[in-house]
Amino acid sequence: MKKKITNFELATLNYFITRAFLIGITFNALINSMKQDSWIIPLLSIIPGIIFIFLVEYIMNYEPSLSLPDKITKLFKRKLGIVIITITSLFAYLMCTLNYLNLCSFIQSQFLTKTPIVAIAILFAIASYYILDKGINTLSRTSNILFYLNILLIIISFLGLIQSIKISNLQPFLVSSAKDYVNGLNSFYAFNIAPIILISIIPKDNIENAKIKKYLIISYILSIITLFGLLIETLAVFGYELASLYEYAEFHVLKHVTLFGLNSRIESILVMQLLYDIFIFNVLIIYFISNNIRSVIKFNKNNLLYFITCILVIIGTIFLSKYNIYLDNFMNNIIPIFASTFTIIWILIICLKIKMSKK
Repeated sequence: MKKKITNFELATLNYFITRAFLIGITFNALINSMKQDSWIIPLLSIIPGIIFIFLVEYIMNYEPSLSLPDKITKLFKRKLGIVIITITSLFAYLMCTLNYLNLCSFIQSQFLTKTPIVAIAILFAIASYYILDKGINTLSRTSNILFYLNILLIIISFLGLIQSIKISNLQPFLVSSAKDYVNGLNSFYAFNIAPIILISIIPKDNIENAKIKKYLIISYILSIITLFGLLIETLAVFGYELASLYEYAEFHVLKHVTLFGLNSRIESILVMQLLYDIFIFNVLIIYFISNNIRSVIKFNKNNLLYFITCILVIIGTIFLSKYNIYLDNFMNNIIPIFASTFTIIWILIICLKIKMSKK
């Protein structure tokens, strides 16, 4: 019998996926819309995030032995269910390839400047496939281990940046317009709240002594605290004007970390806290897409499905990399609106259908 996933493992998965789009995506979107007030958005997103978690839990409580695509098929019947699952999978694939490209572009631009993106993409795909081939339990245990390392690196970064922080760089406060707040909240929802839906791919019965709502809320609030801290650190060290000039300001601020009065130059290690987020997210969303495909075509060879999905992600990453110069505007202005609209409509339809099925 396969070991069930613990509540803590579920929480760590949620912690990583709600942070996954921060570097190079959420940060840039918030800087563009909110400027020096960007740090406020994570705090304002606590309530919307908790509401979203309630909806996710509601879906997971329905037919707890079934995974998400099987629930959709049961709710909407076979033909309509396949259409919904296919559209959901295509949306998940888009978000996966965008974040995968973000990871590969970061690695290439900051560390491996002479290495083609395709080589980096293949290396991460191999690591993703290895974990997936071992099963969701291996992913959850990997998430547990990386969680402790992540928290340790965050603490070291915070302590090392304290003396470089200047509150004056955050001033003037609250200068953004109502439209800026709406754009900022929309971007944060699209990139940091909506991914929580990936958790629903795990049947509730596969979670030991499931306390989904409690652990998802705790992990989400912890994620918010860390995101809030990183935004404050980056803006308070650089100021808005300088931070907006960096492609990856969240990484470059780590170069200012000093320990025991010495410039430690360990940013290449500290940045792993941000790369863990992207990696766990990408592995889980590939698992999500693969399970959706399996439910549609009734294909039971999981390892082959994971392999095919990884190949598709690599192909998508290579294709999108050719249009890298256009992606900033796409990620800042188009994807947030599209992702928010899609996920809100999608989750409300599922929840309403579940409610109707109980009458």
